Amino acid sequence: MEPKVISTRRGIAIETLLFLAYSFFSASWMVGSIVTPDMVSEFGGTDIPSSVNNAISLAKIVGNFVAAWILVKLGPKKTVAFSCLLICAVVAGAYSTGLYFFVLTRFLLGFGGAVLMICMTPYVVYCFEPKHHSLFIGLNNAGPNTGNLIGLLTINPVRAWLGDWRSVILFYGIFSVVFLVAWLIVGKDYPIDPKKKTESLEEKTYTYKDGFKEPFLYQFLLTMTGRLVLYTVMLYLFPLNPDFTVDSQFISMMIALTGIPGTIIGIILSKKLKRQIYLFRFSGIAQSSLFFLMILTKSPTVATISAICLGFVVFISTPSLFTLPTKLPGATPQKVAVILTIYWAAAYSLQMLVYAWVVRLVNTTGWFAAMIFTAIYSLTFLVGTFVLPDFDRPGGVYAHLEEEENP
Repeated sequence: MEPKVISTRRGIAIETLLFLAYSFFSASWMVGSIVTPDMVSEFGGTDIPSSVNNAISLAKIVGNFVAAWILVKLGPKKTVAFSCLLICAVVAGAYSTGLYFFVLTRFLLGFGGAVLMICMTPYVVYCFEPKHHSLFIGLNNAGPNTGNLIGLLTINPVRAWLGDWRSVILFYGIFSVVFLVAWLIVGKDYPIDPKKKTESLEEKTYTYKDGFKEPFLYQFLLTMTGRLVLYTVMLYLFPLNPDFTVDSQFISMMIALTGIPGTIIGIILSKKLKRQIYLFRFSGIAQSSLFFLMILTKSPTVATISAICLGFVVFISTPSLFTLPTKLPGATPQKVAVILTIYWAAAYSLQMLVYAWVVRLVNTTGWFAAMIFTAIYSLTFLVGTFVLPDFDRPGGVYAHLEEEENP
C-alpha cells in the first residue's frame, strides 16, 4: 500500500462512518429477528422460521468468498458503497408482501454486511499509522455488539412510537440509507498496487486445497462452533422467549453489553498472558456453566447476574483466539486469509444447521429443551481447547519455530 496521503481528520471520519454502517447493519439484523413473530403472524404463519436468520448466515458465507474479488473489481470506495446499498435492502423488506421476499431482503442485508466487514481492516491500515491499528481494529470488532445494543435498547420505544413491524424495519433501514449517502461524500479510494502482486510469490503458493489439509482448521472450527451457536441463539432467538424468568430482551441486552468490556479486557490479556490456552479453557468452562445456571435457575437475580457474566466470559478470550492462525508455522498473509476464509464459511454453515435445529426444538418441544440443547452444544468450545495447539508452551513443538523467526 502506498504512503498515506490522508489527513487524520478524514481518516477518523471514514473509520467512524464504517463503524456506524456496520453497527446499524447489526441493529437491522437484531430488530428483524425481534419483529419476526409479528411478520409471520401477518403472513398467516404460526411458527418462528429459522430462514429469516439463516438467510443472513448464508449470505455471509457467500459474501466472505467473493468480497475480495469485488474489492479488486470495483475498488475500495465503490465496494463499500455497494455493500451499504445491499444493506439498504431492509427498506424494501418493510414493503414485503410475503415471507419469501422478506427472506430475500435479509439475504441481501447479510451479503452487504459480509462485504463491508472485509473492507474495514484495509481502511484502518490506509487511514492510520501502525501504532494505532490495534485500537481501531479492536473498535471495529465491537461493532456487532454495538449494533445489537442499539437494537435491543431502542426497539421497545420505537415499536411503541411507530406501531407495526413494517414501520420499525423501515426506521432502522433509513439510517443505512443515510450512511450510504454520507459514504459517497466522505469515502475515499486507496490504491490497490498491482506491482505488489509479484513481490511475494511465496504467499501465492498456499491454496484452498492446502487449507483443507491443515489440522488446525478443524481444531479451530470445533472450538469456535459452540460459541458461535450460543451467541447467535442468545442474541437473535432468545429475545423471542415469552416465558423466561426475566424479560428475555433484557437478558440478551446484558450479554451484548458486557461483551464490549469483555473484548477490551481480552485485548489487554492477549498481550499480557504467557499461556493463553488457560484463558481459553477458563472461558469454555465459565460460559457453559453460566449458561446452564441462567436457564435452570428460578431466581431472576441469579439469571440476570449469570447473563451479565456470560457476555463477559464469551468475549474475553476472542481477541486471543483470532491471533492463533497467525502463529501457525510458515504463516503468511495468504495462508492466514485462506484458513480464515474456509473457517468462516464452514462455521456459518454449521451455525445455520444447528440454529435451524434449535428453532425446530422451540417450535416442537419448547424453549427449555432448545436452550438445554444449546447449552450442551456450547461444550464443544471447551472440548476444542484441549485439541488446539498450545503455541505458548515452553519447549513445545512451536517454541523453536518462534525462536527461529524472532532470534
